Amino acid sequence: MTDRQKSFAQDKGPRNPVIVIPGVLGSKLVADSASQSVWGEWCPGYTDPASSEAAQLFGLPMEIGTPLDRLRSGSQVDGVLGIVRGSMIGVPLKLTAYGDVMSAMGVQSFADTFAEHPGEGNGAEAFEFSYDWRRSLDESAIALQAFIHRATRFLQVQRNSSDPIRFNIVAHSMGGLLLRYFLQYGGQLLPYDGSGPRLNWAGAAYVDKAVIIGTPNAGAVQMLDRLVQGIPANPIHPAYGPVLVGTFPSGYQLLPRPRHRPHGNRDNNILDADFWLSRDWGITASWLDEERARQLPGLSSPGRRLEVAEDHLRKCLHNAEVFQRAMDRPLEAVPDHLEFHLFVGDAQRTPSEFAGERGDRQLKWVAYGPGDGTVLASSARLDEPGNGSPIPWNSITVLKSNHMGLVKDRQLLGKVLELIGS
Repeated sequence: MTDRQKSFAQDKGPRNPVIVIPGVLGSKLVADSASQSVWGEWCPGYTDPASSEAAQLFGLPMEIGTPLDRLRSGSQVDGVLGIVRGSMIGVPLKLTAYGDVMSAMGVQSFADTFAEHPGEGNGAEAFEFSYDWRRSLDESAIALQAFIHRATRFLQVQRNSSDPIRFNIVAHSMGGLLLRYFLQYGGQLLPYDGSGPRLNWAGAAYVDKAVIIGTPNAGAVQMLDRLVQGIPANPIHPAYGPVLVGTFPSGYQLLPRPRHRPHGNRDNNILDADFWLSRDWGITASWLDEERARQLPGLSSPGRRLEVAEDHLRKCLHNAEVFQRAMDRPLEAVPDHLEFHLFVGDAQRTPSEFAGERGDRQLKWVAYGPGDGTVLASSARLDEPGNGSPIPWNSITVLKSNHMGLVKDRQLLGKVLELIGS
C-alpha cells in the first residue's frame, strides 16, 4: 500500500464504497456459448473480426421494426478490461488498460498493478462495473441500477445492517456519460417517440460523488471517423470494420453536437441519416456490401441488406438525438448531497473539425483544439459559448495526459483518492 493509501486507511473512518466504470471498448466480451474472446484478449482462439462468426458476436443484430433495446447479441460482458492480452509475431504482450485505476480505488482483483502490497487496496470497499459498451447508454443505465441494488444488498449483508448506502463512482470516457444519465434519469429507457426521459434524479439517491474522467460530454469527432472507417488495426488487435462498429447505438451517442459545427457548416447535420446517405459513409456505404452480407447472412439480396442497414442507421441516429438532448438540458433541483468532479486533459492536440467528400473511407482533420488527443477539453466540460456548462461542476482538474493515460496518471489517482476519502 502506498503512503497516501495508508494515510487514508488510518486517518479516515469507513467511507462510501466505490464503483469504477470504464469507457467505450473497456469491458471484455466473450461468446455466450463458450469462453471464446470476442473483445479484450487477442490470444489464440479469439474471434477473427473478418469472419462471419464475428459479425454475429461482435456486431449487434439489425432487424427492421425491432426497437434497439430488443436486439440481442450472441456475446456477453466478462469483466472490465484491466489488462489487455495479445501477441505480436508470436510474442505474448500484456498492457495495462483500467488496472491501475481499479487497483488504486481498491478493486481487489487488480491490486497488483498499483498497490505496493497486492490485496490491501486503499481501505475502501470497491467494485468494477462492466457493461456492454455497444448498446444504448440508457440500457446500460438500467444495468447499472441493477448492479447497485445487488452491491447494496451485498454490503448490507456484510455489514449486518439495513442502513441505506451511497457510493462514490469513478467513471472514464463514455462511462461518465452513462453515469450522468443514470444520476439524472435512473433506469429509464429513452422513449421511442422522441419525447425524452423525465428528469427525476433517481440515480442520485445512490451516489454522493461522481468523478468523471475525460468524458466526451459534447461528443468526440473521432467517433465519426470510427463509424466511417471502423476501428483501425494496431499491434495488439486487427481491424474491426465499419459495419461492425456501425451496429452500436452507443457510437452514435458519442458523436459531436451538430450545433458545434464539427463539419464547419451548420447545414451539415451529422445526426441526420440523409447526411450519411448522401456521402456514402458508414454502415450503408456502397463499398461495404460484403461486410453487410456477413452481418446479415439470412438475406441474399444486396438491396434488402442495404434496406435493413438504413433502417438501423435511422434508429441509431434518432436514438442519439434524443439521448443528446436529454444530456444537454439545463439541470434543475440538483440534489444537495451530489458532487460532480471533472478530470480533463488539455495538453494534447485534439481534432475538433473534419472534412470529407462523398465516398471517402477516412475523414480528414482540419482543425484542432486543446484536449487529451481524443476528447476536447471543451467537450469534457460541456462548454456552451456564452452560457457556460449546464453541469454544476464542484471541481475541475486539468492534466497533461492523453485519453487512456488519464486513468494511469499518478496525479489523478492521488487526487481521486483525496476526493473519495473526504
